[in-house]
Amino acid sequence: MSPCRKCESKCCRYFALQIDTPRSKNDFENVRWYVAHKGVKVYVKNSKWYLDIANRCRYLDKDHMCKIYDKRPLICREHSPEECERVAGDYGFSHIFHNLKELDKYLEKRFRKKRSTPKS
Repeated sequence: MSPCRKCESKCCRYFALQIDTPRSKNDFENVRWYVAHKGVKVYVKNSKWYLDIANRCRYLDKDHMCKIYDKRPLICREHSPEECERVAGDYGFSHIFHNLKELDKYLEKRFRKKRSTPKS
């Protein structure tokens, strides 16, 4: 049996793209917009920010196999079993945001105004 059937081809059910690292409050407005959408999350790994979109590959069949296996994209061909989502476990994310609540909590801490201490 193909190992892809065991995990229902998790790697074929999303894609992630690196995005510019947000720095200012204004930069984070785009990130807030992303996570306001269903099936979208943003994560940070190795100080790089990624947009993760849950969207099943159109060529994945009901048995979790690729219908275009011989002509699949290079990124699919290079995906190794050692990196497989089924066995990878901890992905090493320093942050992951599934929704506005999680992101806004992070932003509150990140942009908290430093309180001035009275001079004695």
